[in-house]
Amino acid sequence: MLQQRIAFDPVYPSDLTVGQYRNLLDLAQLIVSHRTTDALFPTLALGLRSSLNFDFVTLGLYDSRTENIHLDTWKAGHVQKRSESIPVFTCASGWAWKNQRSVLVQNLDTEPKLPVFLESLRQLGVRTYYVFPLTTSRHKLGAIGYGSLHVIPKTNAMLELLRRAAAMIAQFLDTTLSSDGLIAQTDCVQATPVVTPGREQALLDLDLGNQEEQGEAFPEIVGNSAPLQELLRQMRTVAATSATVLLLGETGTGKELVARAIHRLSPRTDSKFVNVNCTAIPTELLESELFGHEKGAFTGAIDRRVGRLELADRGTLLLDEVGDLPNVIQPKLLRVLQDKEFERLGSNRTLKVDVRLIAATNQDLHRSIAEGRFREDLFYRLNVFPIYIPSLRERKSDIPALVRYFVARYASEAKKSIATIPRDAMDALRNWNWPGNIRELQNLMQRCVILTNSPVLMVPLGELRSDAKPSSGRVSPEVERELILQALKEAGGVIGGESGAANRLGMKRTTLYSKMKKLNISPVEFQC
Repeated sequence: MLQQRIAFDPVYPSDLTVGQYRNLLDLAQLIVSHRTTDALFPTLALGLRSSLNFDFVTLGLYDSRTENIHLDTWKAGHVQKRSESIPVFTCASGWAWKNQRSVLVQNLDTEPKLPVFLESLRQLGVRTYYVFPLTTSRHKLGAIGYGSLHVIPKTNAMLELLRRAAAMIAQFLDTTLSSDGLIAQTDCVQATPVVTPGREQALLDLDLGNQEEQGEAFPEIVGNSAPLQELLRQMRTVAATSATVLLLGETGTGKELVARAIHRLSPRTDSKFVNVNCTAIPTELLESELFGHEKGAFTGAIDRRVGRLELADRGTLLLDEVGDLPNVIQPKLLRVLQDKEFERLGSNRTLKVDVRLIAATNQDLHRSIAEGRFREDLFYRLNVFPIYIPSLRERKSDIPALVRYFVARYASEAKKSIATIPRDAMDALRNWNWPGNIRELQNLMQRCVILTNSPVLMVPLGELRSDAKPSSGRVSPEVERELILQALKEAGGVIGGESGAANRLGMKRTTLYSKMKKLNISPVEFQC
């Protein structure tokens, strides 16, 4: 009887196909026997622990009323579930639902960088977490997650089983929730085709354990605009080679982030990524920093030092701001590129090195060559595979996604719950020229989160006008006025109290009264 055997049959390596379909048949029988999620999921969690060593199952459903993910968690062996409402961009289920992609992390302990929505899981001791979107031909429902306190090997058979299980559960939920009238029409899938679980969907995963996946393997690279997709295409193309890469673009566009992504996508991913900023190190020290030195090579050289070039052997070296590389060092770098060899300062011993070089600059190197500040032969050695990184002005359609990403990140760090970004604020952010590119946007979002003391993000709209001057450390009267007006609007003209404007601004009521008087602001027009 099914009730007596709730554990799934293990997927044995010698019998993958039979094991898979036997487990899926058991799941189908479970679904038929349990008509509610509260009845089905405790049994499912217990079965997954017995057969596949997963400790818990999560069900995240999109709630169109709150625009959050309603997340239920069942731990194997426990009937009671844990329920919470989480903003879409701060949880793995929300990411999977929004992007219609899987989240596959075989071992959170070994990932050097994790999205914000996975860091909290690592702190709870979770090691493996696989999340799959729950989507049918009619609705995008949410996502199902399988988590374990142990490392669960990520095999094709394992992923195929979990994907097919997700597809079956999605059909079950679609029927159940539709009959109960719990699915809003805004959740319907109109133009987006459903991807059948299998090899095609594997290309759409956020797979932190597979370095050959596309740009989604690096969640810091946010957006879906055409210029960004072209950038990701070039990154994937060159990453598989050992060719020297020259990154070109304005300051603040994320050149170091792109360089790290190329390294992680390359066969050198298990070796070191070493970064040298050519302008941050004084000229007299830069040569020693790059090539190293022997004891006594110069005054103060009391011991041998290994340079960054040697540290990056078999890995990747990023020379940031290479346009400012001193003339005295340029021929030595040229030798490294041509012959893969160099000498430490104070030594006549030639060392061989296998380094993949990525150079980055925001300068016009052709002009630098014409002015005699940069060697032409070095430029041609660096310019093997040039990649232009678009400015934020060229990919404005990515701004909403970037805003949400940074807000979720900094709100999580500040332990704040920010669920809404006003439409006028988002329009202003999208229309701003962003001379500082993504770095400017990131810094502004961090400041906005700091200033926000309500579920609605407070954005200093006055700074985003065409005639606005760059912000200093202090908030200008114009920006302060905008913040106060926004807080009064949200509070309905109420000054004091827990939901009043003063509390939203993080200041005393008397202080707010004083500022309003100084700025000639009356709360009467905001009162309901």
